[in-house]
Amino acid sequence: MKELNEAIAKGGGEHVELPKLEEDKIYEKFVKTAIILTLTVGVTFGAIILSYIAIRLNFNSIYYALIQAHGHAQLYGWVGLCIMGFSLYIIPRVKNTELRSRNLTSICYVLIVASLVLRTTIQPLSFPGTRFLLPISSICETVSICLFVLIILRTILASKEKKGIFDKFFKAGVIWFLISTGLNFAMVMYIYKHALLEIPRAVFSPYVHLYLFGFVCMFIFAINIRTVYAFLDIKPVREKPVNLTFWILNLSIPVYFVTQMLADKSNVALRFSQFIVFPMAFAILAFIYGLRVFERSTRELHDVVMDRSYTKTIRTAYIWLIISTMILLVIPFLGHGSEMQKRFHGSLNHALTVGFITMMIIGYASKMIPTFKGINMHSQKMSDLTFILINVGCFLRVFSQILVGVSGKKLFYATMGTSGWFELAALGLFGYNLWKTMNTTQVVKPAEAKKLLEVTKDTKVFDIVDAYPETLQVFIDFGFSQMANPVMRNTMGRVASIEMATRMHNVDMDKFIKALNDKIAVKS
Repeated sequence: MKELNEAIAKGGGEHVELPKLEEDKIYEKFVKTAIILTLTVGVTFGAIILSYIAIRLNFNSIYYALIQAHGHAQLYGWVGLCIMGFSLYIIPRVKNTELRSRNLTSICYVLIVASLVLRTTIQPLSFPGTRFLLPISSICETVSICLFVLIILRTILASKEKKGIFDKFFKAGVIWFLISTGLNFAMVMYIYKHALLEIPRAVFSPYVHLYLFGFVCMFIFAINIRTVYAFLDIKPVREKPVNLTFWILNLSIPVYFVTQMLADKSNVALRFSQFIVFPMAFAILAFIYGLRVFERSTRELHDVVMDRSYTKTIRTAYIWLIISTMILLVIPFLGHGSEMQKRFHGSLNHALTVGFITMMIIGYASKMIPTFKGINMHSQKMSDLTFILINVGCFLRVFSQILVGVSGKKLFYATMGTSGWFELAALGLFGYNLWKTMNTTQVVKPAEAKKLLEVTKDTKVFDIVDAYPETLQVFIDFGFSQMANPVMRNTMGRVASIEMATRMHNVDMDKFIKALNDKIAVKS
C-alpha cells in the first residue's frame, strides 16, 4: 500500500512497465478431451448406430445398453466437459473476480475423465468380474461434479460485482447439475445391485431431459444473457420475459421429470406430463424474445474489424431451439407410447442436443477461444464448412426420423442412416480447427494507429492504454481490475469502447472520461 501510494503521489509522465501475465489455459484440457470423446464414443459411434438401424429398418435392433453408454458419453463427455471447461474460464471474468479453489480443477478433470472411460466401457459389458467398476465410475463422477460446483459457487459468491439477471441462471444450473448427478448415481447403483445392463427406459428418458433443460440450458442461457448482446451487437436483454422464463422453467422441469416417469402407471401423471410441455415451451419462446437474438444490430461495433462468422451459428442454434420447442408441443398429441411418438421424441432430443446445444458450443467456441488468445480461428473455410455440414446432418436426422414415424418408408430410414456421417465430418473439421487455434501462439500485431489526443465515449479501451500506459492506473482506480491482464487488454479491449465499458461496470462515464483526459494532459 505504501509503494502504491508513493506511485500515485508521483503522478504520470513516466514510462510504466506493464505486467506480463501468463495466458490462462484452464479450459483447454476440458475442451480437447471433449473433442476426443465426441469423435470416438460420441458422434462416431452414434453414426454407426444410425447406419445399423437404417440397414435393419428397426430402431429396436440396437442393444439399448450401448445407446445409453453412447448417450452418457455425449451428455457428460462432449456437452458436460465443454460447459465445465468454458465455465471455469468465463465465470470469473463475467463476475470480475479470481477463480476460487483453482488447485481443485485438475482433480475435477481427472475424476470426470476416469468416470467417463469406465462408464462407457463397463456398462454394456456382461462380464461379472468388471461390474464392480461401474459404481466406482459413478463415485468418481459425483466427486468431480461436486468439486466443480464448489469451485463455481465459491467464485460467484466471492465476487463484489452487482448481481446480474444471469446470476440466478448460473446458480440454478449448478443445482440441476448436482440433482442430475445424484440421479445418475442412483441409476448406476440400481443396475449394479440388480445385475442389469441398462437403466429402465421409463427413468432414463426423463432424466436426460432434466439434465438438458436443467443444467445445460440454464448455463447456456446464463452465458447468453451476459454476452450475446455484445457478441451480436444487439440491445441488452428484456429482463421481464427472461425472468419469467427462469421461474416457469425451474418450476416445470421437476414436474415434467416426475410425471414422465409415472406416465405408464398413472393416468393423472400422464395428463400432467402432457400439459406441462406447454408452459415449458412458452418459457423457451419468451426467453428467445427477451434475448433479442434475431433483432437488428445496433451498429455500435460496425467500425471494429473482426471475424463475426460465429453470429450465424449462434442465431441458427436458436432456430433449432424453436424447432425443438415445436416438436415438444406436438408429442402429447401422438398417442402415449406409440411408435410415432417415440420417433418424434428422438427427433426432439437430436434437435435439442445437436441443433441447439452443439451449435451453441461451436458458435461460442469459435468466438471465445480466438478472443482468449487475441487471434482469429485457424481456418475460416473450415468454420464455414462445419456450419454447413452440421446443419445438413441435423436436418436430415431430425426430419427423416419424423418421417419414419409418420410413414415408415425405407427411403427415410436410408436418409436418417446417412445423417450421422455429415455430423461426424462437421465435428471432425471443427475439432481440428479449434485444436489448431488453441495451439497457436503467434499473435498478429495490429496496424499503426493515429496519435490519440483526446478520449471520447467511442474511444477503444486498448487504444488508450496502448498510447498512454500510465492511464492503466485510472482504469484500476475506477474498478476495471481486469485491465491489469494484458490478454484482456489485447482482446476485449480492442472491441470495448469507453461507453460500453462504463455501462457494463456501472461507472459514471463523464467522470471517467475526464480522469483519463486529465492523465493524458499531464503526459502531454
